[in-house]
Amino acid sequence: LFLFFLCCDLQAVIEPTTSGYTCSLNQTTSPCQTYVYYRAVAPDFLDLASVGDLFSVSRLMISNPSNISSPSSPLVPFQSLFVPIQCSCNRINSSMSISYAGLNYTIKAGNTFYLVSTNQFQNLTSYQSVEVVNPTLVPT
Repeated sequence: LFLFFLCCDLQAVIEPTTSGYTCSLNQTTSPCQTYVYYRAVAPDFLDLASVGDLFSVSRLMISNPSNISSPSSPLVPFQSLFVPIQCSCNRINSSMSISYAGLNYTIKAGNTFYLVSTNQFQNLTSYQSVEVVNPTLVPT
């Protein structure tokens, strides 16, 4: 399962969108690094190792911007974390490219695109966006 987080200009988006920030693959701009706000949640995400694995980043990359003294420190439920992600221009279909941060996630039995986007990734993406970048996968 491939997930993406829309990297758009700082517009407020009320309804879920899959249109994102359009870009051109011919652009010479480099990828953009930014941070997502994530909360530590029980039972699976109360340590930086599990959050780091989810986003494919090191514990140190989360602990420094999140002002956590040690990458091995336990987290408390709902503790605020700043997780780095890197956005780049990606082709969605033959006529559209958008800027997003792509992450790989192995879907587990009982998961759906909706559950992954709302639970594991705390609404940082929408299930509609997950469907757009995984057009051949069954959403369960």
